[in-house]
Amino acid sequence: MSDATHNLALPLIAANQAQKHVTHNEALVQLDALVQLACLDKDLAAPPAAPAEGDRYLVVAAAPTGAWAALSGQVACFRDGVWIGLAPRPGWLAYVADEADLYTFAGGAWTSLRASFTTLQNLARLGIGTAADAVNRLAVKSEAALFSWDDVTPGSGSVRLTLNKQAAARDAGLAFQTGFSTRALFGTFGADDLALKVSPDGARFTTPLAVSAATGRLALGRVAGPLEVSANAGALPDAPPQTVLRVSGADGTPPRLVLDGFGAGASGHLAFRAAAGNAAAPVALQSGSMIGQVSAFGYGATSYAATPRAQLAFLATDAWSDASQPTRISLRTTPAGTAASAEVLAVEANGAVRLAPLAADPAAGLALGQLYASSTATALKWYTGAGWARISNFAKAAAGTSFDNYVPAGAWTKVQFNVADSNDQGAFAAGTNRFTAPEAGLYRVSAMLTYKRNGASAPTAFEVQFYRNGAAAGRGRAAATGALVDGITALSLASTLKLAAGDGVEVWVRFTGADGYVAAADSFFGAHQLG
Repeated sequence: MSDATHNLALPLIAANQAQKHVTHNEALVQLDALVQLACLDKDLAAPPAAPAEGDRYLVVAAAPTGAWAALSGQVACFRDGVWIGLAPRPGWLAYVADEADLYTFAGGAWTSLRASFTTLQNLARLGIGTAADAVNRLAVKSEAALFSWDDVTPGSGSVRLTLNKQAAARDAGLAFQTGFSTRALFGTFGADDLALKVSPDGARFTTPLAVSAATGRLALGRVAGPLEVSANAGALPDAPPQTVLRVSGADGTPPRLVLDGFGAGASGHLAFRAAAGNAAAPVALQSGSMIGQVSAFGYGATSYAATPRAQLAFLATDAWSDASQPTRISLRTTPAGTAASAEVLAVEANGAVRLAPLAADPAAGLALGQLYASSTATALKWYTGAGWARISNFAKAAAGTSFDNYVPAGAWTKVQFNVADSNDQGAFAAGTNRFTAPEAGLYRVSAMLTYKRNGASAPTAFEVQFYRNGAAAGRGRAAATGALVDGITALSLASTLKLAAGDGVEVWVRFTGADGYVAAADSFFGAHQLG
């Protein structure tokens, strides 16, 4: 029978042994040293200068000195004033207090349990807070997980999580679940393109975002408005109702939307499409339907305008069919001093350009080259830099007389032109036999008068001149003297007069020596505005 235990080498009490208490006490002391083994240090090569009773150390130095000279690889225990060595066996555990680490003895050496954990290799599975299984060989149940850069063995300071799949046709991705039912996937699925997929039930998936691995181009599925693209770091005012896309620049910088096109016929293109009905069942547009519009809003004293202050609109002008789809283009602006826009220019379905007529000359924002349609003058006018001038539908008239006008001898007499052959702008009045200038400007007036004899009378002179506002205009006169020939002698007079608005021009004649007539058949009076 052995005199010591097999594992801890504790002394045994022999049969009929004297002083059994010595052996028993020795076994207890040895148990006290080895059970719940806690050592103070393992890195000393010589015993400390003032050890306390019961102190224990792991002696791992190859050649310790002093009282530990023969204790290399053992547990040194200070007892009864001397150091004794206890030889460890495989599987022993020792807590080293100065390192707060647990060591195991195997293969003739002490190994840190912490170091063992930091070098785990080829684990079949690992569960943290939960059980791993054959599919989820790494399973973690935690409120959060942190991956940080290596600050113990410093490298680049970066951190990267890599998902490596066997081939492009396989999947590599992150799955986001609710109650273990997938609601979103992010990764490369069945290809090398990056995709985001979402699902309401874990069975049906849509792809709102995809990035081509070949081109780097982003493809978006349906985007719920408003989609906002902003270079402004601050808060933005609320977008108007029904906004689908909003683009904003940084403060002081205008946003810019660029439509690039390259190659023949590849210019940037902004398209509008409209239909009546609804998206599921579109129907033909009706007359007046808006097809598309570009609208401008601005901020007043307290808020943005609710309706546009300038607008370019495209409208249907009739009910549409596959064979007839007429349109018009409308341009609207807001006059100064008002807050309501009005149509100022339109391109009609027949190709005609129409200016919205104004009753009076515009008085605000005048600049050389401006153009408008006057409803009062029924003409186009343009601003010369000094005032508004007519450029179309000039005042003009051609008139005759319905009877031979009797002219007494020696008196200037008005010829009663009372038949208007042409009378644009209504400038000629048959009742007064007068052409009246509708506006200030330069006018060309002309007259042709033919002499007709009154019985045997024989005037010696036949004269004609223009009167302005009842007095001789003083700008030209024509005369024929001598023997006047009935139906043959004629006078022609033309003059250019600068008239003020409302000035009236008439034709006056005089016979000298005898009376006579102005023949109705071959006489006329004409006038037209030069500008």
